Amino acid sequence: MTKTKQIASLIAMLTLFFVVLGMVWLGITIAIFALVYRVSTLCIPLVRHGFLRKISKGIFLFVFLLSATICIKLLVFDIYKIPSSSMENMLYPGDVIVVNKLKYGPKLPRSPFEIPWVNLAFYMNKEARARRKETWWDYTRWSGSSKIKQGDVFVFSLNTSLTFFVVKRCVGLPGDTINIKKGEIYTNSKLFNSPETVKNNCNFRIKDKNNLYKIIDSLSIEGRVNYDYRKPNCVNAIFSNKEFELLEKRNCIDSISKKIDTYNPEENLLKTTTSKWTLDDMGPIVIPKKGMKVQLNPDSYLLYEKMINMFEKSKITEKNGAYFIDGKSAKTYRFKQNYYFMMGDNRKGTHDSRLWGFLPESNIIGKVQCILFSNKNEEFQWNRLFKML
Repeated sequence: MTKTKQIASLIAMLTLFFVVLGMVWLGITIAIFALVYRVSTLCIPLVRHGFLRKISKGIFLFVFLLSATICIKLLVFDIYKIPSSSMENMLYPGDVIVVNKLKYGPKLPRSPFEIPWVNLAFYMNKEARARRKETWWDYTRWSGSSKIKQGDVFVFSLNTSLTFFVVKRCVGLPGDTINIKKGEIYTNSKLFNSPETVKNNCNFRIKDKNNLYKIIDSLSIEGRVNYDYRKPNCVNAIFSNKEFELLEKRNCIDSISKKIDTYNPEENLLKTTTSKWTLDDMGPIVIPKKGMKVQLNPDSYLLYEKMINMFEKSKITEKNGAYFIDGKSAKTYRFKQNYYFMMGDNRKGTHDSRLWGFLPESNIIGKVQCILFSNKNEEFQWNRLFKML
């Protein structure tokens, strides 16, 4: 078998593999690139003039590699930088991460400004530049290798213009009923086992102060200890679940209890007409699912009005106790897409779904695959290089 036939067979097997996985689009894309490359190897040698043949080959390779790079960035994986401390102790500000778009399927660009290199031509056009924050094309997502699961960490955009990207953990799926009680998350009445990296504000009693600080230094525990001078040996600190377990096993602290938020009417959280929710006590809340129908009433209006107006291409309004969808009287509303409930691992140091509401599927970019590199504490962290999540 010749080398050309071997390569052709390999490409055919790779294409069939992705088709079997349900990612037909990826198999077709690989086949198209292989076909274009093969045609070029047959056509370019037909150019008689040596100089023109070299120029043709150079132009083709440049366009081919540029197209491949753009497709990889749009459809396969991308690189992002962590903007905040909301995912400590899993991800730290400044961490550079690799995002896998094949996992949930790639979301196609909704404007030419989302296409690398191609967007340069549109930035140079005054009329197109004026529309850079608009949505040009409808939402489309190609098939992926798996579905979103509770506990997944992924990158998404918060706004409709898709210009501000953040990372959080998914704690609630479409159709789930979520309830937060004393800082613990329950979905459909089942306790969600939070990862050991989740940080909480806790009160505890120190059994051995000197030993405590030695252990904190030796284990590089990052939490800050705040003393309550009214109660000897009683302190407050923000540690991860793993850090509290380590300290408890070393027999230097005990009586650990979460510091639970109290109701503050000034806090801008999700709410209903009668709720007195806090970051630690909230719900029950039903997460919208595509096709799910809700009765329109004061409570559902408060929960879903912002989301419907921003992401559902509908306009909901209320007047004298009556509700209107796109100007027409309505008593119910049926959701057009799936939504998710997101939370940061740094429970008291994050803005998440408890404040801004539900995340639409159309804003999801991809799953965090690994940490490319980390400059945590302004030092290169070799132990976090290519760390899988």
